[in-house]
Amino acid sequence: MEYQEDYNIEQEEPKKRPEMLTVLCILSFINAVWNGLSNLISFVFYDMFQSVFNQMSEGEGMFEDMAEQMGDSWEMMVEASAMAFSISRGYYFFEMVLYIASFVGVMMMWKLQKRGFHVYTIVQILMLIATSVFVTSKIGGGFPFGSIFWAALFVFMYYPHYKKEMK
Repeated sequence: MEYQEDYNIEQEEPKKRPEMLTVLCILSFINAVWNGLSNLISFVFYDMFQSVFNQMSEGEGMFEDMAEQMGDSWEMMVEASAMAFSISRGYYFFEMVLYIASFVGVMMMWKLQKRGFHVYTIVQILMLIATSVFVTSKIGGGFPFGSIFWAALFVFMYYPHYKKEMK
């Protein structure tokens, strides 16, 4: 029996993903899938949305009665809708690709791979740049504090796991 005990090979326990990292990854998965699909739909149906928003702005067809009933609220809704689709179609495609890349980065972090953190962080920075270039410059508005806050928050929350658990 001693002979067998000497030759037992100790197997390394696979690292267990911490609960907080699991929660962060799940939230990031949801965000990437939701926004990726949203941008895919916006890209694919861009022309159709444009024609619907043109009808809305003119208060034609099925929108005629709604425009009369809503009054000033209708005008505000039309302006907001027009801003959303004054952004070029390419932006929605680029954002979709970035959300797919974000999903890949999160998947790597889920598997405790360090390079996933790098992919995720670079994608978050590219998203902020794309939003500033395509959206803020096109429709105006201020500095995207909210987007920067959420991107920075998640990167900083992933960072301790990058240092400790990821290989």
